[in-house]
Amino acid sequence: MDLCQVAFSIINQMHAMVAYWNADEQCTFSNRAFQSWFGKTPEEMAGVSMQELLGPVAYEVSRRHIQGALRGEKQIFEQHLTHSSSGATLRFLATYTPDPAGDAVRGFSVHATELPAQTRLREWMPICSSCKDIQTSGGEWHPLEDYFSRHSSITFTHGLCPKCMPRYFPSTDDIVKSI
Repeated sequence: MDLCQVAFSIINQMHAMVAYWNADEQCTFSNRAFQSWFGKTPEEMAGVSMQELLGPVAYEVSRRHIQGALRGEKQIFEQHLTHSSSGATLRFLATYTPDPAGDAVRGFSVHATELPAQTRLREWMPICSSCKDIQTSGGEWHPLEDYFSRHSSITFTHGLCPKCMPRYFPSTDDIVKSI
C-alpha cells in the first residue's frame, strides 16, 4: 500500500467530514463521513455543488465563508447542518482552508466536525419564564423538548415528581408519601 492509499484510508475512517471543493464550488473529493450525514457516497459527491449539498438556506448562511476561502482567507466557524434522514439539526465546527495557486485560489478543503453536546449548550438561551419555550437565533419560539430533541441527542420522558403529584392528583397523597 503506498502513502496515498494509506492517507486515503485514514481520511475515510475519520468521523469528521473532509472534502475538497474547486473554485467553481464543485466537490472533487469527500470522505465517507458525508455519506452518514448527507446520504451520498464519495462517488455520488463528486461534482455536487456546495449549494446543492447544503440547500438554499444553509448555503446562504455559509456563502460568506465560501467566498472568504475562495479569496484565500482561512475560515473557521460554527455551522448548523440538518441530517438528511433524521432531520436532526446539529452544530459543527467547520474549517475552510484555501488551496492557493500563485495569485489565484484553486479551491478549498473542508473539515467539519460535530461539536460535543456540552459545547453546544454553553451559551445564553432565551427561555420564556412562563411556558419555558426557547427562542432560536432566528427569533422563533419552540417548546423546550422540541428544541433539545432537534439540537442534541437528548430524548424526554414525562412524569410527575413527588412534590407536584399532590397538586394534580390530590387523592394520591398517601401514595406519594409511601414513595
